[in-house]
Amino acid sequence: MKFASIIFTVFYSAAITLVGAAVCSSAWAVETTLDNSHPEVRLLDAVQDIQSSDLNSAESKLKTLVSEMPDFKLAQLVYADVLMSKVKGIHNPGPDLNNSLEKSLLLTEIKNRYQAVNDDLVKTNFPKVLAKLDAFYRYVIVVDLSKSRLYLFDNTQPLPVLIDDFFISMGRSGAGKVSEGDLKTPLGVYFIQSYIAPDQLADKYGAGAYPINYPNAWDRLNGKTGHGIWLHGTRSGTYNRPPLASEGCVVLPNEDLLNIGSHIDLKSTPVLIGENITWLAEKQWLLHKDNISQLHEQWKNDWESMDVESYLQHYSDRFTNGKKDIYNWSDHKRRIAKHKTFVKVNLSNVSLLQHPNEDVMVATFLQTYASDNFSSQSWKRQYWNKENDGKWRIVFEGEISMPLNSQLAQNRKNE
Repeated sequence: MKFASIIFTVFYSAAITLVGAAVCSSAWAVETTLDNSHPEVRLLDAVQDIQSSDLNSAESKLKTLVSEMPDFKLAQLVYADVLMSKVKGIHNPGPDLNNSLEKSLLLTEIKNRYQAVNDDLVKTNFPKVLAKLDAFYRYVIVVDLSKSRLYLFDNTQPLPVLIDDFFISMGRSGAGKVSEGDLKTPLGVYFIQSYIAPDQLADKYGAGAYPINYPNAWDRLNGKTGHGIWLHGTRSGTYNRPPLASEGCVVLPNEDLLNIGSHIDLKSTPVLIGENITWLAEKQWLLHKDNISQLHEQWKNDWESMDVESYLQHYSDRFTNGKKDIYNWSDHKRRIAKHKTFVKVNLSNVSLLQHPNEDVMVATFLQTYASDNFSSQSWKRQYWNKENDGKWRIVFEGEISMPLNSQLAQNRKNE
């Protein structure tokens, strides 16, 4: 029977190169954080049957899946190929698809889904981008656009725990948003800002939307434009969009969006979007966390030391707080320091997150400041950049609003 050519085309073609991978064995199993009832798990379970040449079992599973979820296009494609294999040989997947782009996207989708459930790296390691995340931030979302995957982490444990991962779609023009209307998904460190209910949206946004803060301060410093970047669902009658299908948003099946939504804290859930996310073993990750934490702690120590020049060394020549540039900022700091005999700075709820694809670190923290003539408490966000001389410096610093007051934040930290 020539049906085996489907698998060799899908999993061993130039588009989906897995030659020599351990998963070539017919004994591979679908391992994922998703429940066995999830459509993706059921599809890949049928693909396992195909690889094992158990076509009757594959046909039965796919028939049930597409009858329950007729809007799951990829499952429909594989099911159609299984049926067609009974009457004639198939030398490429989806032979009835004349649209080469549609076929390419479906192949990319099955490749990304297949590789995701067999990615041992994510099961035993930690994303480098999560340099330090205070317990105040209960959950964090990491999106790897190169894998069409969203990872949801529980941060209430001593170490971040991967609790779910989902297939996602991104902008039609790919990754790296620069300007309004370029149909690309931005790369960077963002935060969920709000929730928009489905009854306030067009049908294409599905079960709801979670806007993120694009463009953030770093984006604006680099001249990036655009707005309306959301995590949202899919329209009625569509299970999921292809890998490249949005206007720049991150799009999930409605069921998956609702799952993620139950873990989102507005204004404080981070969303890190990148390509080819780096994952570190626990020992490496903890060392990285210590190094980044020391960098931020030294900034605080230099501030408290009353050595203004050492303190200002942490700020870039490109620094702005939205009102002052580095020259005005420096003059201001030197001037007020002359009237102080002590400075005490306490930082709590510190989050240090790294841009997945640039030398940028985003620090968010609750700052309690006291001196002999002034005291204050506020949430701050800084953007640090590793500059050409290899040193990290602050390019932006400003106050932000958070949904909880400091006491509630501390209570959450101690839960």
